[in-house]
Amino acid sequence: MPTELTRRYETLQWLFFQMSAIGPMFGQVGFFYRFAGKAFEDRRPAERYRNESKRLLGVLEGRLQDRPWIMGDDYTVADIATLGWVRNIATFTPEIVEFDSFTTLGAWLQRGLARPAVQRASTSRRSRDDRSGASP
Repeated sequence: MPTELTRRYETLQWLFFQMSAIGPMFGQVGFFYRFAGKAFEDRRPAERYRNESKRLLGVLEGRLQDRPWIMGDDYTVADIATLGWVRNIATFTPEIVEFDSFTTLGAWLQRGLARPAVQRASTSRRSRDDRSGASP
C-alpha cells in the first residue's frame, strides 16, 4: 500500500473497483456459465454478466496500457486483489469473455502469476489440496 496520500487513495479506488465490480461480476459469470446457471432458460442474466465482465476487462486493459501494474511501477494490494479473479476468468471462461482480445491484461496476468510469492502460494495450495483430496 503506498504511503503517499494521493497514491494511497488511488490504490484504494482500484481495490474497491475489484471488490464492487470485478468480484461480483466475474463470480456471476462463473455461476451462469460453469455451474448451476446453465439450468436457467432465460439467458438474459448470463448475457448481462458476460457483457459487464467484458466491459470491466476493458477498463483494466485501458488502465494497464503503458504500465506494468495497476498503480504503474508499483505492485500493490490492488494487483493482489484483482489477480486471482482475472486468473480464474482467463482459466475457466476465456472464450465467454473473449479474454485473448485483452493482450495488455494477459501480459499483466502473466507478470503477476510469475511473482515468487504468487508461485509459493499457488504451490502451497496445490500441495494442501493434494493432501486433502480437494480439487484445485
